[in-house]
Amino acid sequence: METRFIENRREEIANEMAELKGRLKDLQVELDELAVVERVINRLTGKPTSAVPSKVEKPGSQPTVRQMIKAALMDARQRGLPGLAPKEIRAFIQNTYGQEIGQQINTTASRMWHHLREIEKDETTGAFFLPKEKPADEVTVESPSTGFDDNSEHGGEARRGGGV
Repeated sequence: METRFIENRREEIANEMAELKGRLKDLQVELDELAVVERVINRLTGKPTSAVPSKVEKPGSQPTVRQMIKAALMDARQRGLPGLAPKEIRAFIQNTYGQEIGQQINTTASRMWHHLREIEKDETTGAFFLPKEKPADEVTVESPSTGFDDNSEHGGEARRGGGV
């Protein structure tokens, strides 16, 4: 089988990645410079500093979209709100993390609700919210419940480690 094609493509990808890393480094330097200029102008004009962090974090240190959605929903819960629509989640992320995230909020939140069951959704309003907190016995894996579990329909009593 002809492997030279694969080797050439790998080399092209490696070169492109090196170019992109260089470009990313240049953009990071520019962002840092803009943040300094913004702080100086704000200080000289007496304007309050923006909520956007002045030092842009490396991509790996930013929370994931799922983590930001959960943070938005936790904030809503703490403020006594029943949930947040996707546009409200986007606004929270923009204000808190300084990131403009478009339709990815809709798809990620829907996946978190429908497939992963990490959040819940009020289908009449379209608002997402965190699941209701369960009593400690239902959540804690390390300390078993003091009550009796009715697992007779599953063929027996549940045991630690998944055994039956």
